[in-house]
Amino acid sequence: MDLAPIIERFLGPGAAVRAGRHGSGLINDTWLCEHDAHGGTKRYILQRINRAVFPRPDLVMENLETVTGHIRERLLAEGVADPCQHTPCLVPCRDGRSWHVDADGGTWRMLPFIEGGEVRDTVSGEAHAREVGRALGRFQSLVADLPPSRLHDTLPGFHVTPRYLDELRDAARRDACGRADGARAELAFAAERSSLAPLLVGPMQEGRIPLRVVHNDPKVNNVLLRRGTGEAVCMLDLDTVKPGIAHFDFGDCVRSAANPAGEDAALLDDVTFDAACYEAVRAGYLGEAATFLTGDEIGLLPPSVKVITYELGIRFLADHLRGDTYFRTGAPGHNLHRARVQFRLLERMEQAGL
Repeated sequence: MDLAPIIERFLGPGAAVRAGRHGSGLINDTWLCEHDAHGGTKRYILQRINRAVFPRPDLVMENLETVTGHIRERLLAEGVADPCQHTPCLVPCRDGRSWHVDADGGTWRMLPFIEGGEVRDTVSGEAHAREVGRALGRFQSLVADLPPSRLHDTLPGFHVTPRYLDELRDAARRDACGRADGARAELAFAAERSSLAPLLVGPMQEGRIPLRVVHNDPKVNNVLLRRGTGEAVCMLDLDTVKPGIAHFDFGDCVRSAANPAGEDAALLDDVTFDAACYEAVRAGYLGEAATFLTGDEIGLLPPSVKVITYELGIRFLADHLRGDTYFRTGAPGHNLHRARVQFRLLERMEQAGL
């Protein structure tokens, strides 16, 4: 693919650039570009947004423009000389816009490459877990004064747990693929814990906990670490940023960090809940977030870990019953196995006294 015309939209005509595929992300197309500029080589990330996942890339980009601009101004106010080496920033096109739409309707963006960083897919110890939590708390702190009303809701209905439970019940009732009999134990498990569904959404709807700007995908490999020191630099992958509540971010961060076996654990007996890792994430997170969270919000942090785990489990289970129409699968029964992994993780949380 000839990227030169796209790159020139950002860096100007005749820019001497080398570009190659970068990273292991499954959503957007990503290239690392090297630009020979005056004073040395500069590196940039070039991305084409996946329209199948984000049907309104313009709204995604408007959110990204708002959030990255706000964080940049916060960092400048704190005395950070080059914010774009401490947080994702957008390189403007030569026409002043923050993204480019090509002749085929593809949406492109460019960001300065943050040097000296690395990402890891799993937590390597309590110190790493603490930095993962700190990165999330730092991100939420930097946008705590950004009104959520300034952002588009690019994922309507996301993290409305009672809605997912209703969808599971409907899928079981319809049993379109004749799979309900093979999932009776899982359906019973979900029913027994149905009180988890409104635990976070209820206080939000009642106004007891506020809407905030949240990340919505705070998994371990979306935290950039400083190579050599392991210190958290920033949160990456801001495409899912939108209004929400802090708890789904915190809960999902712990869920990602505290189960080393992951969502696709081959054996259910491999699924564990690392309580020490949880405490490390919590300590790192509150070290940054305690300054802006309310008492009610802090009180709901521990149960949020169970709610998000339950939510993902019932989503996997409902998709299995519907015939695997949402989550991509690699083998028959894949979504049922994923649901079992989440439910086993929830059991481990309960056994740990969470």
